[in-house]
Amino acid sequence: MELKELLGDAWKEGMTFEEAETALKEITLPDNPEVTRLKAALSKANSEAADYKKQLRGKQSEAEAEAAAQKEAYDKMAQENAELKRSMLVSQQKAKLLAMGYDEKLADSTAAAMADGDMNTVMKNQSQYLETQKKTILADKMKQTPRPAAGAEQSGGMDYQKKIDEAQASGNFSAAAYYTRLAAQQQVSQTE
Repeated sequence: MELKELLGDAWKEGMTFEEAETALKEITLPDNPEVTRLKAALSKANSEAADYKKQLRGKQSEAEAEAAAQKEAYDKMAQENAELKRSMLVSQQKAKLLAMGYDEKLADSTAAAMADGDMNTVMKNQSQYLETQKKTILADKMKQTPRPAAGAEQSGGMDYQKKIDEAQASGNFSAAAYYTRLAAQQQVSQTE
């Protein structure tokens, strides 16, 4: 249907858009069952679209809540995983340090510092360990150093075996017994 037919008597040649719009507002269209049915269908479709939109918004909120819950669970697992990895690293480092000869407390401190990347503490603890090792090695060397024999020429002490032999050769058995007792006492004092 053309605009000229629709406006009928209100039609003028060379009408502007505003004049045509005003003329159309005054015209009432006859009821057409097809137009009425299409208007009803359009209204129903708009209503259903609005319902679906509301449902979608509701589901988005549920989906966002579910996503937030999943993110929270993931973050918690990631934190627990990081803590377990650190604990495992500390345990492994502590075992290695103990095998090297660190004492328990120093090994705990050093392993934790290694896991945290605190190299100042690691170096400080390494220095303590080395000082302890030096003292231990020195003490072990002192224990292993043999004592000079009694009566040795270098020590200025008395050689009891020589005295015992001289006393026996001269027949002085009481002097030989005396020197034998002194030699035994010296032997006991050296082993203590």
